[in-house]
Amino acid sequence: MSSETNIGVTPGWPPAPKNWQLAENEVHVWAVSLDQTPAQVSGLAAPLSPDEQTRAGRFHFERDRNRFVVGRGTLRLLLGQYLHLPPGEIKFEYTARGKPLLSRANGSDTLHFNLAHSGALALLAVTRVAEVGVDIEQIRPLRDADGIAKRFFSSWESGVLRALAPLEMQNAFYNLWTRKEAWLKATGEGIGESLNQVEVSCLPQEPCRFMRLFGDSFAASQWRLLHLTPADGYVGALAMRDSDAEVKCWRLNC
Repeated sequence: MSSETNIGVTPGWPPAPKNWQLAENEVHVWAVSLDQTPAQVSGLAAPLSPDEQTRAGRFHFERDRNRFVVGRGTLRLLLGQYLHLPPGEIKFEYTARGKPLLSRANGSDTLHFNLAHSGALALLAVTRVAEVGVDIEQIRPLRDADGIAKRFFSSWESGVLRALAPLEMQNAFYNLWTRKEAWLKATGEGIGESLNQVEVSCLPQEPCRFMRLFGDSFAASQWRLLHLTPADGYVGALAMRDSDAEVKCWRLNC
C-alpha cells in the first residue's frame, strides 16, 4: 500500500519501518484510514469471505459499506502478513459473545488481535503476549452525557464527570468510554452487564490505569491500560494483562 492515494483522515503515528516483524514481547497497534479510493476498496473486498460480503451488503449507505470493507480487508491483509498467508485464506472463529478469534486452521493459535473503528478511522492491535483489547472513538459533542454516565459508569466516575467544566468533561467522558471498552473487548465481556463495574482513571493529568474491576483494586492492578491518540479528533485505549510488552504504534498508508 502506498501513501499517495490515501483520501481519508491521516493518522498522526509514523509509518511502519521496512521489514517489520512482531517480536515475542511486542504489541503492534495500527491506525488505518477507512475512507479510500474506489480502486482500493475493490482490492480490499476481493479476499473477503462470503459471510463478510453479505455483511457488507447490509449497509444502506455506500460510505458505511465501503468503510466496513476497508476495515475487514485491512484486517485480513495485516493478519496475512503476520501469518505469512494470503488474506483470503485467513479463517476466523467467534466466541459466544461474538468476539472474533483466529482459527487454528490458520496454523497458529498464539496470535491475538482486536479491531475497533469509529468514524473514518480503525485501530488494529496484534500481539503474541496475551489477549488484547483496543477501542477508538471520534470525539463529538455529547448528547445526554448524564444519562449515559448513569447507565454505564460507576457512581464514582459519574461524580468525577459532574465536577468538571464542559470541555474537560467531554474529554474525560471519552477517556472513560474507550478505556472501559478496551477491557471488555480484551475479555469478551458483554457491554451491558459489565461497563459500570470497570472503573478507570479519566483525567488528563492522571496516569492511565484501571482503578477497580468489580470493586477489586488488586484485580485491576493485574491489567495494563494505555491511552492512544492516533489522530486529531480521535481518542483510543489499549488493554491487556499486565506485562512489560513494548507497544509500537504505526499508521498503515493505503
